[in-house]
Amino acid sequence: MYAYINLELRVMRIGRSVVGAALFSSLAIIAGCRSSSVAVTHPTIRSTDGIGLAADLILPSGVPATGVPTVLIQTRYWRSFRLIGGGGGGRIPQGPRDGIVARLHAAGYAVVVTDVRGTGASEGEWPWPWSAGEVGDMGAIIDWIVAQPWSNGAVGATGVSYEGTTALLAAAAGRPALKAVLARQIEWELVDETLAPGGVRNIAFVDVWSRAVHDLDHGTYPEMFPSFARWVTRGVQRRDDDRDGVALRALQAARPASSVAQRAAAVRQAHDRFGPDGPPTDSLGPAGHVSALATTSAVVGIWGSWWDGATADAVFRATRALPILEARIGPWDHEGTANASPLRRGASETPTVSLDSVVAFFSRHLSPSAANGEPRGRPAPTYAWFVAGTERWQRATAWPTTQERAWTVAGNRLNDNMSEGDTSLRIGDAMMPLVVNYDATTGRLNRWTSGLARPVDAPDRARAVGLRSWTSATLATPLRVFGAGRFTCRLVADAPDAALHVYVESIDPGGHVRLLTEGTQRLQHAVESLDVEVRIRPVAFELPAGWALRFSIAGADASTFERVPASGGQRLVLDGRQCQLVLPVLPPA
Repeated sequence: MYAYINLELRVMRIGRSVVGAALFSSLAIIAGCRSSSVAVTHPTIRSTDGIGLAADLILPSGVPATGVPTVLIQTRYWRSFRLIGGGGGGRIPQGPRDGIVARLHAAGYAVVVTDVRGTGASEGEWPWPWSAGEVGDMGAIIDWIVAQPWSNGAVGATGVSYEGTTALLAAAAGRPALKAVLARQIEWELVDETLAPGGVRNIAFVDVWSRAVHDLDHGTYPEMFPSFARWVTRGVQRRDDDRDGVALRALQAARPASSVAQRAAAVRQAHDRFGPDGPPTDSLGPAGHVSALATTSAVVGIWGSWWDGATADAVFRATRALPILEARIGPWDHEGTANASPLRRGASETPTVSLDSVVAFFSRHLSPSAANGEPRGRPAPTYAWFVAGTERWQRATAWPTTQERAWTVAGNRLNDNMSEGDTSLRIGDAMMPLVVNYDATTGRLNRWTSGLARPVDAPDRARAVGLRSWTSATLATPLRVFGAGRFTCRLVADAPDAALHVYVESIDPGGHVRLLTEGTQRLQHAVESLDVEVRIRPVAFELPAGWALRFSIAGADASTFERVPASGGQRLVLDGRQCQLVLPVLPPA
C-alpha cells in the first residue's frame, strides 16, 4: 500500500532472508566511492500553506541552457538516509529509491525526491494516507520545479506502491507541466485492495505497516529494517536549512503517536470513515480523485502484478476509469525484484522489473524530443500481461475478450458443467458441511504480505489444513484463463458473522498443487439461507492438457485476515446444488 511498505531498500534475497542492498552500497560510499558528476542538494520546498517539504535534488552534469526534464518521486518512507560520516554532493543519496534515481540521473534527468508532509524531514501533519494537504502539495512541488533555472518545464512522476499512488495523484493537480506518470504496484480502492478485502480486515499487512510508519515518523527504525541499517545510517536525511538537526528533532518529538491500524480498525466498507474524525475511506487514493485524473493531459502508465496484493485489480480499475496509455500486469512481488509466478520453474527465474524499462518509459514520453518536439497524435494504448504456465508475455491494444465457463461442485469433484454432475442428489446428500479450522492459512509468504519486503511463495497446497476441496477431471485441452472469476453459492452458518476464503489451484501430473488466485468475502446474516458471491482476484494462466483444476474453500486465513467471528467455533453448510465456480476463459490458442 500504501506502499506495501515500500521500503524497497532495493531488497536483495539471499535464500529466505531479505537484506538491504542499498545499505551495502552505502558502505562503498562511506569508504570513499563517489561520482564527481552528481550535484546533490537538500532544499526545502514551501507548500501553498507554508509547510516546509524536505527534498533531495539530484542534477546531471552539464545542464544545458534550455534545461533538463525532471522526474519527481514523493515518498513517506524517508527520501534518503543520513549516513555515518556524513554525505553530500557528488553522491547519489542512499535510500529506498536510489537505484532508479541513479538510472534516471545517468539518463540525463534531474530527479526530485520529497518526504510527503508530516513524514521524514518534512513539516506538517500526516493524518492518513493521501490527505487533502498531501495531494495539494503535489501541485506546489511541480510549480517549484518548473520555476528552477535547470528545468526545461517538463516534469514526470513515478514510484512504487505508496509512491506510485502519489505519482498518479500528481496528475490530479492539473499542472500542464506534468507530462508523464508511471505508477507501479499501486492501490486504487483502499478498502478492497488493502485494508479489508471482501470486508475482512487484513491484519497481516495493516498492523505491521502501521507500526513501521509510526517508527519512521518518530525517527526510529522499524522492526522490518535489517539491523544492518543501524550500523551505517543515522536516520532520515536532513534539509540543508537544518544541518544541525534541531528542527528535525523538534518535528519528530511533536508528531502524535497516531496509529493507522487504530484508524482503520472499524473500516470494512469503502464508505467507512478512516477514524472517527477522518474522511470516508473511498475519498482517499485514486478512486476519490477520478474526475480530476480523467482530465489530465499527462501520459499515464500503470504497472501491477497478478500476485502482489490487489495491484492487478488496480490496473484494471484504472484502465476502465482513465485514458491509460501503457498498462502492464506482471508476475512480480511487490518491489518487482522477484518472479512470483506459482508455475515458475525456478525460484530465481526471470522476469523481474528492469529499472531500465522505467527509464525507457520516460524516454518515450518525457525526453526533450518527446516533450518539446512537434505535436503528434496520441498513440494507441499498449497493454501487456504475463501468463503463468507459459511464463510468457502477451501484448495487445486492449485486454482480451473472454467467455465465462462454469464448474459445479459435488462430493469431492469439480464438474465442468451440470451434465457431468449428479443431478439426482437428494437435499441431504447435496449439503456439504465445512467445520471452520481457524488454523487454516495461506502462509506468511502470500500476496498480501509481499509489501512487507517478503517474497511470494505458496507451498504445495495439497498439504494445507482446513480446506474443503473439489478436483476436476484431467484436462483434455489446455485451459486458458484471463481476468477475475467468481464463486456463487447458497449456504448457512451457525453464527451471524462469518468469512469465506476461496482458492483456485492447479494440479500437475505429479500431483503438486499450486495456488493460482483467491478471493475473500465476509458473510453477514448467514444464519439464514444466504446467497453468496465471492469475487476472485484476476489472474492469467494456462494449464496444459493432462493437468487438473482444483477449487478449495476455507472459513479462515490465520496468517493474514481477522478471525470471523472473533471467538467460538463455526460450521458452514453449502448447498451443492446452488454452488458454482465461474472463470473467464480464452479460446484455445
